[in-house]
Amino acid sequence: MESEAYEITSRTQRAFRHFHNAVEKLFHLAAPDSFRGLADTLLSCVTSAPHGSDYWEQLRGQCDSLCLIPYRYGTLIEAVEWETLKLQTRLAFSSTRHKPPPLFCQRHVHITTLIQMWQRLSLQTEEVLAQQGYDTLLDVGPWGGFNFVVRDDGYTRMPFARLTLAVGSLPNTPLEEDGGPFFEDFLPRYLTALESAGVTIPNDFKYQYPKRHPSGRLEELSCTYHFPHHTYDRRTFVKIRFSRAYETVEEITLHDLLGLLERLHFTTDWDSYREQTQDVDIRFDLQDFISLSHIIEGVYHRTPTEEALLLEIKEAFRGAIKERKLLYRYIEDIRKSKWVEHLYWEVAQKALGVRKFQRPVSFTREICSKMPPRLLIPVRRHLQSYHQAIGVNPQIFPEHDQG
Repeated sequence: MESEAYEITSRTQRAFRHFHNAVEKLFHLAAPDSFRGLADTLLSCVTSAPHGSDYWEQLRGQCDSLCLIPYRYGTLIEAVEWETLKLQTRLAFSSTRHKPPPLFCQRHVHITTLIQMWQRLSLQTEEVLAQQGYDTLLDVGPWGGFNFVVRDDGYTRMPFARLTLAVGSLPNTPLEEDGGPFFEDFLPRYLTALESAGVTIPNDFKYQYPKRHPSGRLEELSCTYHFPHHTYDRRTFVKIRFSRAYETVEEITLHDLLGLLERLHFTTDWDSYREQTQDVDIRFDLQDFISLSHIIEGVYHRTPTEEALLLEIKEAFRGAIKERKLLYRYIEDIRKSKWVEHLYWEVAQKALGVRKFQRPVSFTREICSKMPPRLLIPVRRHLQSYHQAIGVNPQIFPEHDQG
């Protein structure tokens, strides 16, 4: 019990320290000298805020003067709100008063149990890293919409096939070609937890898909185990995708959604797309579009036609989608509905303030490298609401009230 209390207290201290440093850096880069000392004031406000309160509601009045200072296609007040929102969720953990449902049931996955397990293991690993001198904060969650295809009983609608854990972290978290300290501690914990849940996986993971900054710095790495029956057409694996380019899971997933959305938006010759792309790749393009677009629901509201098409395609992914005729019909339906176009320009307006056809827009160049807070805030708030609805209930660390 004492070690658990220390873990929570230690993370609380790291979260407050990083919030103060991040906000102070924002003011130093973008605000006049008259805002010097405001970071100290904001930190004092959140450390003394009532238990369970919305931190941003406590700070908003202190930040009104920042709404006129530009920052990343928006204003500085949005950047401070984003840092406050990250702090709020970093001082929360998932808890349940009752024993959680089994993680696996006839190859289906209970998403609430899964997310709570990921959070518990990441907190343990984060504390080990802190004891080793690595000052970091980990943000964990499902990649894409894995958590949105859920039955009424909380289990996934489709049997478990691809299980990807996304991990965001601070930029100073160590990362090496063969993994590094995070993987060395987290992976054994993860395998033990999965085995306790009834799925035994050998420690035969491969480090793949390194992504680097133009300077050469390693920024992302995946650790993947492919099941024996894995094929290119029938992909079954367990993956841990770790990033120190992005601090949150939302940023990692948005990066992928925006790249896919941009590619589909600029595909004008759909006949060539069908001729030059394998059926399996078209199928996974469609699945990723359906899956990833769920995270943007706080920004974009689907039309009735798009909503009906979404539900129909979700059902088809139980097996019927592999029929070539049906697959291509859905691609054509999405094209005719202009769903991609509508979503593309809604994101452009929210993130960049650019209205439809006002000017050319490149998500890859303008958004992916530096995510605008005005886009991230509604995405994270939407996911918070969703996770609360399915039972991943955040509870503020009790120690935070003590400052």
